[in-house]
Amino acid sequence: MALDTAEVLSELKERYANTVKQLNELSNTRIKIEGAIDVLQQIEDSKEADAEAQAATKSEGVVGESDGADGESSEGSDSSDSDS
Repeated sequence: MALDTAEVLSELKERYANTVKQLNELSNTRIKIEGAIDVLQQIEDSKEADAEAQAATKSEGVVGESDGADGESSEGSDSSDSDS
């Protein structure tokens, strides 16, 4: 029961076509997954940047208020002490 080369060639061509089709499908899937990862990564990075900006704004506001209040009260008490 010898195999005919024409049959083997036909089967190999069919296997090749199926393999190429699967590879193309996998490549498309890979590209879609990479795109989804990029989008989600950008969203996460944006969240982190917003959180850092809010934290910086809050800490700057607290520092600015306390510095201004300390400076005004000490200047006011110094000037009234020297006037009396």
